Amino acid sequence: MATLTIYYDYTCQYSYRAMHWMDRVRAARPGLEIEWATFSLKEVNKTPDEVSYLTASSPPSVSVLAQALAHAAREADFDAYHRALFEAMQGEGRHVGDEELLEFARAAGVDVDAFDKDRGRWVASVGAEHKEAVARWGVYGTPTLILDGAAAFVRLREVPGSDAASLLDSLGGIAGSSADLAEIFRPSGPKPTPIQIDKIGRDG
Repeated sequence: MATLTIYYDYTCQYSYRAMHWMDRVRAARPGLEIEWATFSLKEVNKTPDEVSYLTASSPPSVSVLAQALAHAAREADFDAYHRALFEAMQGEGRHVGDEELLEFARAAGVDVDAFDKDRGRWVASVGAEHKEAVARWGVYGTPTLILDGAAAFVRLREVPGSDAASLLDSLGGIAGSSADLAEIFRPSGPKPTPIQIDKIGRDG
């Protein structure tokens, strides 16, 4: 596995844990490349009568703005923006507003003035990536990992330790299996912990 794609949302604590999980995986597998792809939980959770939040003319949303700036940060220092924002929102539990988002982006080298002039285009780019995730992989939540032609939605209670890399290997083996899996449950007291696997063919 040379490249791993992870669909995420900054409002998702499980995506935050996945980031730190991948830090430990890369420490063990330095050749592994991680591609972080945006997926909007705001869009998934909107009511039927709400308009889309992912078009150039959509109503403003802090969570979507965070992802739009992440798209712009791909042309600057994405990792710096990605980590700073995740640590602020999930690590510190802070409510981050528009101005602070722009400051995080500016610190990562994003031209925020240019971004502001074409904000709708960047929001639409989040929408395009979100739609591709749904159409190609059946993504419905975060984090979803794309493992050798299969999509796996996993929620971690805590960041794995020394077994971080082996956990990813095991998950890849399950997700890539020819078995028609929908869910795997590991019981933990009265409430089981679901690991949901969506098997997708390599041709999408």
